[in-house]
Amino acid sequence: MILLSWWWNKNILEGGVVTPVILSSDKMNLSQFSRDKKAWPAHLTIGNISKDVRQQVSAHVTLLIGYLPVSKLECFHKKSQLLAGYHPFHHVMSLLLHPLVDAGCQGREMIFHPTLAMYIADFPEQCLVACNKES
Repeated sequence: MILLSWWWNKNILEGGVVTPVILSSDKMNLSQFSRDKKAWPAHLTIGNISKDVRQQVSAHVTLLIGYLPVSKLECFHKKSQLLAGYHPFHHVMSLLLHPLVDAGCQGREMIFHPTLAMYIADFPEQCLVACNKES
């Protein structure tokens, strides 16, 4: 956890709660017959919810915030396809999370203070989020 002085400088109101935000995404095939049709949903939940409740599908505590673009990027050369794939992902994630960032930056009196705590993804997506090359 970050030092208390850092949180104090963030001007958290008395009674305010730091809310850890958990993001997750997983690219998936839409059909077993056509392997080229894919979707890439992005989900959001908060860490203040008990993990026993958060893991129950019937609890509805995970919110679908949008779909990330899935492209083969065939218009780029093989060497530049990897770098070209980073830009759309990060741009769309910034658009999806813009309302969350705006809520904290517009000077509104907030009870909840969202902080990105975790991004759940498999290894290829972790490399994409961190802008690292897969090995």
